[in-house]
Amino acid sequence: MTCGISGLSFFKKLKSTISGVFSTGTKGSVRIGDTDLEDVLIGADFGVDLASKIARELRAEKDVVGALRMKLESILQPIIKDMEIDRSKKPFVIVLAGVNGSGKTTTVAKLACFFKAEGLSVDIAACDTFRAAATEQLSAWAIKLDCRIFKSETPKDPASVAFDALQSTKSDVLLIDTAGRLQNNTNLMSELAKIYRTIGKIDKSAPHMNILIIDATTGQNSIEQIKEFSKVHPISGIIISKMDGGSKGGVITRVAGEFELPILGIGTGENEHNFEKFSIEKFLKDLVE
Repeated sequence: MTCGISGLSFFKKLKSTISGVFSTGTKGSVRIGDTDLEDVLIGADFGVDLASKIARELRAEKDVVGALRMKLESILQPIIKDMEIDRSKKPFVIVLAGVNGSGKTTTVAKLACFFKAEGLSVDIAACDTFRAAATEQLSAWAIKLDCRIFKSETPKDPASVAFDALQSTKSDVLLIDTAGRLQNNTNLMSELAKIYRTIGKIDKSAPHMNILIIDATTGQNSIEQIKEFSKVHPISGIIISKMDGGSKGGVITRVAGEFELPILGIGTGENEHNFEKFSIEKFLKDLVE
């Protein structure tokens, strides 16, 4: 599989404007020909602080593309992690959180497919109990992937579904899908916190992994999502969805530099097989093509 990252147009823009001669703007920003490097990076969702920092550091570089590539590699490399679980913990409980439309439900299916390919049995808890479409979608995935699903046929407290699932599952992995929380909605975030508390009453070490799903196309809003969801429960790592879309990608580097959260994988499509390890080489391929 390939990442299919088509949104990193800032690299192509950068290359097309390199004249080999740097000049300094009136405010001390690095310029490449007629293009302000800092502005290019900000436009690619790097954020003002990180863009300014990178621009200053590259001020004296003759090969800005090569230097930028090395800089991004140094930021990203330490946080790229494999999706691995502790097989001594059974079930290994994974909660997936994130805002509406981030791709959580599809990511549940992708992870189920991934773990089953590793020879593990997987159950699913449909804890988005107030959105019938989510439960229907997960039920269809469960049938296709041969997973047991715990769900409620009527609107029900999400924590009770999580409780029933953890009490009843015999599988190696339990994936818990949650409702699409608006991170500024106190009541909804409280419901999410209740799921964590309920799980912890059954297994003090659970959840063993708390994954935040970040939509690659959301840009700087991802930063606020990470801050708010971290207040509810520590985040184990992030999965970046919709990397096949028009995302500019720079926010991933900002997430890496600011939070140092492990990037556990990326979603590149709607197929259950469209999940893979984040590849820096593929992410930066436009630099060398």
